[in-house]
Amino acid sequence: MANSKDMIGAVANGDLNKANDIFNDVMAAKQTDAWDAARMDVARTAFDDVTPEVTDEPVDTGITGDPEEVPEEETEE
Repeated sequence: MANSKDMIGAVANGDLNKANDIFNDVMAAKQTDAWDAARMDVARTAFDDVTPEVTDEPVDTGITGDPEEVPEEETEE
């Protein structure tokens, strides 16, 4: 991979097209590195502030288990 010294050398030699290509390669690599760092930061901190809601109180579902609560199924004869 080319670096800034290669780009400066290309400018000094008068090869501006090569310097432009090197510049674009260097900037693309920096952009990729920045995106990777940002993705890792989001993955690392995504759930830092999330606290699960835990209650010790029972939840009333309205089901008592009494057989009389269950409706009789209609059967065809």
